[in-house]
Amino acid sequence: MDKEMIVQVVEKGCPFAQRTHMKLREIDEGGGRATLVMEDDHANYNAFGLIHAGAMCGLAETAGGMAIFRYLDPREVIVLNTVFNIRFTAPPRGELRCSAQVVEAEAAALVEEFKREGKADKAMDLKLFDASGTMVAEAQATFRLIKTPQEYKKYFSG
Repeated sequence: MDKEMIVQVVEKGCPFAQRTHMKLREIDEGGGRATLVMEDDHANYNAFGLIHAGAMCGLAETAGGMAIFRYLDPREVIVLNTVFNIRFTAPPRGELRCSAQVVEAEAAALVEEFKREGKADKAMDLKLFDASGTMVAEAQATFRLIKTPQEYKKYFSG
């Protein structure tokens, strides 16, 4: 999936990403990194004026999924988060950023496993940083590749 398709999926096709003001910041073609940001928006705050933990989880989960998804045809294979663990390390303020990396060789191994087994899992570590560059959370997530169910294909027909 190219950069334009990822923008389509995240920024235009995902109501949660739209509501929380997530944007694709970078796709590193050579290194396999996808970087997403969540703009500073009052709608993402908790009662203490900090970014809500749920919004932070959503950003990390989306960045990890997109790092894998970029190698797939969503009409054939989708990525679902199956395990997610997060540790908050500092009060989050301002725009948040999360990068996730899956290199081409890792993606090829995942696709091979998917073809053999009908599913494949990828664990990854994710770090979130705020506008000052402070790491505000660390997460571990496991993503599963599955065959795209027929009813989901309509989202990727255009």
